[in-house]
Parts: sequence; C-alpha cells; structure tokens
Amino acid sequence: LFQTKDWWTYEFCYGKHIQQYHVEESEVKGDVLFLGYYQSAFDWDDETAKASKQHRLKRYHSQSYVNGSRCDLTGRAREAEVRFLCEEGAGDYIARVDEPQSCSYVLTVHTTRICHHPFLRPPAGAAPQPILCQPALSPAQYVEYVRAQVSDTKRKVEEISEELKTLDTRLWSERDAETPAQPPEGAPAAHGDTAPGDEPDPAKEAAFWERVREVTGKASGQQDNARVNTRKKIHFKVIRSPGDLLQFIEELKESTKKAKEKASEEEEEAAAVKAPLDPPVSEEPPAGERERPEEEED
Repeated sequence: LFQTKDWWTYEFCYGKHIQQYHVEESEVKGDVLFLGYYQSAFDWDDETAKASKQHRLKRYHSQSYVNGSRCDLTGRAREAEVRFLCEEGAGDYIARVDEPQSCSYVLTVHTTRICHHPFLRPPAGAAPQPILCQPALSPAQYVEYVRAQVSDTKRKVEEISEELKTLDTRLWSERDAETPAQPPEGAPAAHGDTAPGDEPDPAKEAAFWERVREVTGKASGQQDNARVNTRKKIHFKVIRSPGDLLQFIEELKESTKKAKEKASEEEEEAAAVKAPLDPPVSEEPPAGERERPEEEED
C-alpha cells in the first residue's frame, strides 16, 4: 500500500516493513528511510488482553514494526504501529499517517478483511427514537385559557378608556377655570365707569389702538404658525397591546401638561403687553376743600 502526504511517500508491506521516501517524476530522490520492520501482532487468543478495558475501546487490529532507520533527533531507531480498522464496502488503503512523537509513527489502514471479527466490527447505530409531542393543556383547558386572556384584555381596555374620559374632563375643567370672562378689547366702558371730568386724550387713544393692532397682528401670526406647525407635527401611533395604550396615555398627559404651561406663559405675556400705557395720576382734592383752610383763618 502507498500513501503520499506532503513531501513524503509511505510504503507499507504487510508483515515485512514500512518505508518513507521522496518521489519526483516517478523516481525516488534521496535516502529511503525504514520506519520499522515487522515484529509482532496483537494476540487475539490472549484472554487477559481481550478482557482489558483498553482493548474493548480500541476496535482495531494492530501490528508493531521496530528497528527502523536511526533517528537524528532521538538517537534511537524509528518504530511504527499499524492499525487495521474495519470499513465495509471499501478496499484496502492507508487512511492516515500520524507522528505523535518524534520518529514514532502510527499508520491507519482501512480494510474489509477484518470485518468478520466480532470485536472489530463497528457498533451498530442506535435506532432513532420517535419524538412524541404532548400538549401542555387539553383542548378544553386551552379554550378556557384563551377566554381568560380575552377577558383580561377587555378589562384593561375598559379601565384605560375610563381613565382617558376622566383625564379629558379634568383638562377641560382646569382650562375653563383658568380663563375668566373678560370684556373685548376696545369695548366702551359701562355707564358710570368713567369719572366725570375725564376726557380722553386723542393722541394717547391713537397710540393705544396702534399698540392693540400690533398685538393682534402678532397673535394672529402666531396662531397661523401654530396651525402650520400642528399640521406638520401630526403623527400616527399603532396600538398593538394594552402596554402600548398605557404608554400612549402617559405621552398624552405629558404633552397636555407642556401645552398648558406654554398657554399660561403666552397669557402672561399678553397681559403684560395690554397693561395701561398712562402713568398713574395722583388724585387732587376738590377745589372747595383746598380753599376751606383759608376760610377758617378768616
């Protein structure tokens, strides 16, 4: 039998010797090294050897080859072990060559010649075991489980709906409470509100209405921008589970709170702009009261 592995070619002669050499263009180049000469084979009649645990695990027939060419690394003769493994349906061939130690070799030969031996025949493959699937719940239990899940989901949805209604009612109530009724800008004061003798100044009145127009135009522009921004900020949220709905409620609460704070800030700014432009006028006593001390002196 011959086997070429990388640089070397191995030649095995059963019961004689094992050689190693290099071949180029079908010719042997260089020295021919002997890995060993036949010495002995495993004795299957030895009951002690057959009873050993090591032997039962091997499942191969072995031969020893010794007294090969001298090894430069160890200074001793090369030696080899040949292992014969059963392989049905195949011819004889060298399957592999190993060197577990320097100048000590193991040749593995696959052959059909030893398959008749009961100890060398490979173990029969275990028959596959069928896989039987058993349901965790019976059909009636599964139906009951599904009903319980549906009932629990329905209950959660109803609780969330009630919470949304309560939140909406509370928000509208707070908004109505924070927005007191005020007379429209520029409306004439009620009868009796104007003190006698107070005549409006045309210049101050013109400046006041000019300021009102500026504020109104600014507020209108902000409202238009808010509408545009609202259109741009439209988002869609897909609710797939009660957990998604709860998260959506929290986000709604947070956005409502922010809108409420922003509205309060805008109202404060508008109130500051609409403050009276005229400085406070100190009240003077009537003319009769100013002359009264002089009369008392007389």
